[in-house]
Amino acid sequence: MSANIAGVAAPLDPMRRSIVRRSRPGWPEVGRTFAVAAVGAFVFVPLAILGLYSLSDQWNAPHLLPTAYTIKWYDYLFHYEGGLSGVVQSTLVAAATTVFTMLVGLPAAYALARYRFRGRRVLEMALLAKTAIPVILVGVGTASLFYTWGLHDTFVGLVAAHSVGALPLQVWTAAAAFQRVDVSGEEAARDLGASFIRRFVEIVLPGALPGIIASAILVFLFSMDEFTVTFFVSGVAYTTMPLRLYSALNSGYIEPAAASAMILLMPSVLYLGLVLRYFGSSELRGGLGNLG
Repeated sequence: MSANIAGVAAPLDPMRRSIVRRSRPGWPEVGRTFAVAAVGAFVFVPLAILGLYSLSDQWNAPHLLPTAYTIKWYDYLFHYEGGLSGVVQSTLVAAATTVFTMLVGLPAAYALARYRFRGRRVLEMALLAKTAIPVILVGVGTASLFYTWGLHDTFVGLVAAHSVGALPLQVWTAAAAFQRVDVSGEEAARDLGASFIRRFVEIVLPGALPGIIASAILVFLFSMDEFTVTFFVSGVAYTTMPLRLYSALNSGYIEPAAASAMILLMPSVLYLGLVLRYFGSSELRGGLGNLG
C-alpha cells in the first residue's frame, strides 16, 4: 500500500516543482516592477519634494524631512502675491484657449484627415514649423505685433498667443483620431441621405471622441503651464501662475515658489480627474495614443 502511494506521489513531485517555479516571480516580472517603480518615482518624487517645501517651516541638513510644518507660504501667496487671482487668470485663459483651438482646430483636423486640397502641404508645414521654431523667437515676434495692435497685456492677446502654440497639438491629435474612424460608416450614411452635420455628429464625433478629449487635455495643460510667450505679452494686468512662480524663484523664495507650483498643479489635477471620472482611463489612453 505504501509503495503504491509512493509510486503515485513520485510523478507529482515534478508537477509541484513546476507550480512552485511558476508562482515565483521571474526576472521579466521583476524588471517590469522595477520599471514601473522607477517611472513612478521619476514623476511623483519631485512633486512630493515640492509639496514638502511648500509646507516646510524648517528644513535643514542633515534632516531628510522638514522638522516643522506650516501653511504660511500659501497665506503669503494669497494675501501678498495675489495667488488666487493668478489661479483664476490662468484657468480662464486655459479654458478660453481650449475652446478657441477646438473651434478652429477641429475643422482643420477633419480636413487633414479626410480630404486632399490645395494648400494642404502649406498647412502641414506651417503646423510642423510652429513646433520647430524656438519658443523665445515666437514670444519676441508676438510681443512686437501685440504692441502694434494694442493686444499687449490683454485677455484676448493672451488667448491668441497661447492658441498659436497649442493649435498644432490640437490639430495633429484630432486629425489622427479622425483618421481612425472608419470612413465606410460615413459613406453609408451619406448614401442614405444623411447631411454632413448629422454624419459628423452621429458617426464621426463618437468614434473620434477619445482623441478629441486628449487634444483638449493637451491644450488646457499647455496653456496652464505656458511661460515664455506669456512673459513677453503680459505681466501687469494679467499675471498668470507661471509668472508668479518665476517671480518667487527670481527673488530667491523657494518655499513660496513651491507653494505657487502646487497651486498651479491643482486645476490640472482637477481637470484630469473630471475627465477620468466621466470618460475613463482606457478611452483617455486611446486618445493620447493618437499622437503616435
